[in-house]
Amino acid sequence: MSFNHLKASLRDYRGILLLAILAMLLITMFKPTVRLPSPVQRWLIVVDITQSMNVSDYWVEQKSVSRLAFSKRAIRQALSHLPCGSEVALGVFTERSVVTLLKPLEVCEHFNALDETVAQLDWRMAWAADSFVAHGLYDAINKVKKINQHLRLAFITDGHQAPPLSEGNTPQFEGKAGQVFGTILGVGGSKPTPIPKLDEKNNVTGYWDKEEVMRFATFGVNRKTQSVLEMEEGYHGRNAPHGNNPAEAEEAHLSALDATHLAALANQTGLAYSTLHQLDTLSAKLNASQFATWQPSTIDLRPWLAIICFIMTLLYLIPQRIFRHVGRLVLLRRKNEVSN
Repeated sequence: MSFNHLKASLRDYRGILLLAILAMLLITMFKPTVRLPSPVQRWLIVVDITQSMNVSDYWVEQKSVSRLAFSKRAIRQALSHLPCGSEVALGVFTERSVVTLLKPLEVCEHFNALDETVAQLDWRMAWAADSFVAHGLYDAINKVKKINQHLRLAFITDGHQAPPLSEGNTPQFEGKAGQVFGTILGVGGSKPTPIPKLDEKNNVTGYWDKEEVMRFATFGVNRKTQSVLEMEEGYHGRNAPHGNNPAEAEEAHLSALDATHLAALANQTGLAYSTLHQLDTLSAKLNASQFATWQPSTIDLRPWLAIICFIMTLLYLIPQRIFRHVGRLVLLRRKNEVSN
């Protein structure tokens, strides 16, 4: 092949590239898809919306944010990182139970609905002021089994009990450990911090004190005998089971991440446990391979076509003198091979 023939071939090559780019851009207008087996995720994400989640002990972009705000931000980021075909259901926890807000929805088709629902999660949605984490977790596990046995559970909470439980009175899990897969994600700092009172505009109007917390107690059984309890000041079997000054309630008005309690609950139920230190931690957990299932999924080909178009555009824009130089080197190498 002479240099002139090579030059003509290079011109033809650039023309072919240009035609291929135009053809792929035209194809993308029809939103091409293909169904292929791919790993997908199915999650029920439950968020604790009790008042301790209003404690601001996270920093994002040099601004102090509450545990609830941080959790919402992490969820919204995680939703954008889940592969198409994945499904997410949303729920909230307060008192002893979980309420599901959205049934499982495909994340790509229903991203706006999921994202907007997470954005609107608010502590004022709570139907009671109490927080009995074990009961809430057990109820969430039951919800998963009723909704879809293939769902995984992500339970986001600081583990704060309000009012505090007496030592040794955490209810035992009656289900089968490991029957539902998933993870408990602990939020909050390690330093006990006052729990703020917020008005209708989320302005801090004060902080809960110990007496107020114990006055609003509606559950929690003390391990002491009935006769001893009745002698304690302020005792009431249902509404104040700890009396006025129980030792275990000295810091009931303060809140910190109770990682020990949450890890124990994870061990009971067969769930994993991790702390939500960074925003991208949740994305990593929700996309973990051990929680994925394989199924035929519709794959959007437009991103792949765009990548190919970009590469071909770079090749098209390479100056011709570079191709000529490469061509000369190819011809020189062939001449040397023939002469040898």
